[in-house]
Amino acid sequence: MPHRHQLNPAALAELVGLDYCHEGFSLEQIQKGGAVNTSYCLSTAHQRLFLKTFESDLINQLDRKQLFDVQNVIWRQGMACEPVYLSNTHAFQLDAWVESKTLANSGLNDKQQITQLADALVQIHALAVNGPTLDLPSQWAKYLRHLPQPSITAEYKLARTLASHWYDTPTNDLVFCHNDLSLQHVTVQTPRIIFDWEYCALSNRYFDIAACIEVNGLSDWQHNILLAHYAKNSHISIEVLADKVQEMLPLVNLTSRLWYRCAEEI
Repeated sequence: MPHRHQLNPAALAELVGLDYCHEGFSLEQIQKGGAVNTSYCLSTAHQRLFLKTFESDLINQLDRKQLFDVQNVIWRQGMACEPVYLSNTHAFQLDAWVESKTLANSGLNDKQQITQLADALVQIHALAVNGPTLDLPSQWAKYLRHLPQPSITAEYKLARTLASHWYDTPTNDLVFCHNDLSLQHVTVQTPRIIFDWEYCALSNRYFDIAACIEVNGLSDWQHNILLAHYAKNSHISIEVLADKVQEMLPLVNLTSRLWYRCAEEI
């Protein structure tokens, strides 16, 4: 069993004081936290909970209370695990434990994985959620402020060029999006549960699809399957879909590059 001191003292003290944990608990680190955040299975005598610490807030400074409330709305619509507790300092969150394989470890073949990934995107984009609106150029500006100025001249110029593409998004292309949908975020159970909503927002659907392609490192063949299946189930022509996703790929690539460079700085 991992030692409790894997959590910082303030987080540990807050956990110990919770009703869920007053009879004792154990923590096991698990591989669900992404590139920066850390995730645990918290076990008590009566239940298991998913615990995630938010080291990424050193980069993003996300509104955790707003995201907790949005996740609660998504849970009530059947597509997220139940958010249970947000720490007083917003340093960690507890969610209900979901016992399910994900697309990443399901044993499904490539085509099955990608078609189910496309299905998940279609479902997410149909959610009725009044979440925050993604202002991507403002996000780039925050990332750029974290980085040494002489090293980001090219990225700064590119961000200025691409900002107009983002702000030109037609209203009918704005839907609720995940913005970081990987195979390990999608369960294979019915109903389908989606994990890790920390980048969710009202956003450009084609950016969300492009981000999904990027984060999963899809090959051209997988990329084409994803688009074909999404087009079929969203009633958007494959030609329009392919063109608009292609337009968003440079924006996704810039976002990813800046995020990872910031992560290296912390």
